[in-house]
Amino acid sequence: MASGQQPHFSSEDITRLLFEWEVAPPEKKRFLLKMIASRIPWQMSIEEATEEVKDPVLRVMARAVFEDIFKYRIRHSFFKLTLRGNASHYKDLEESVVQLSSLAYPTQKYSEIAKELDRIALRVSELFDEHEGHLSDELKVQLLVQVMFQEEGFVGNIQNYNDPSNSYLYHVIKSKLGIPISLSVVYLLVAQRLGLPLYGTNLPLHFLLQYESDSYFTYIDPFHGGVLLDRFTCEKFLEANGYPLSSKYFTKASTLSIIKRMCRNLIHMYREKSSKEMEQQISEQLSILESRTHVE
Repeated sequence: MASGQQPHFSSEDITRLLFEWEVAPPEKKRFLLKMIASRIPWQMSIEEATEEVKDPVLRVMARAVFEDIFKYRIRHSFFKLTLRGNASHYKDLEESVVQLSSLAYPTQKYSEIAKELDRIALRVSELFDEHEGHLSDELKVQLLVQVMFQEEGFVGNIQNYNDPSNSYLYHVIKSKLGIPISLSVVYLLVAQRLGLPLYGTNLPLHFLLQYESDSYFTYIDPFHGGVLLDRFTCEKFLEANGYPLSSKYFTKASTLSIIKRMCRNLIHMYREKSSKEMEQQISEQLSILESRTHVE
């Protein structure tokens, strides 16, 4: 069972770059901060990386430029995502949603997120083992939903749907509440650990999942407790909301399209709350995701 990859980090490398930054001319300082940001693994918070610097003077300096390093690290991560484009795999999904979540929870610990996802995946794996003799793909889906909804309690936050925290992985993992796309991301990250053929589906108004193997296919709605849906029901939903029937709504969502949609949701939510600073922050990230040209 795969889990979040372990970070490779060299405090000596960061220390060297911080020393160079201290003595560098003003025109080179920005470049060096970007270098530092790119050397800190996404699995580490900037705070954790800063505390690894052994020189007390340089450690204080690093804290002073914490926000700049933090900003450049997210930009670097999202720019890498745009270069990969709309790849159908989700190898970069975990990194991307963790980086997005850090905008609202900069001191979040990835280790806590990974521990929960690993724990949930292990529970599903145990159920798979219990049914080893007759474990069909349909049963795999049923057991996944059993764990995610019945045991863990992941469900849509109907009462506070437009709360921005519903979109951030760190909060969704803690609260077990979210919106369709963020809950789907949790399912995807668990499924990825189990090697399950689960994919996102960019249905308008309501993000769904699709499970597709050689022997079984179904849509899953994590927001409503993991209810299973067929294509006909999804098409009726589109018609009822004024959307023409189109196969494009049922294609597999890439990491890039998922993160873009999450950003657009957040921009809308922050705009409704008149939270201009956060709206601007998310808008900046979306502009990177929507362009193949890296603009700082």
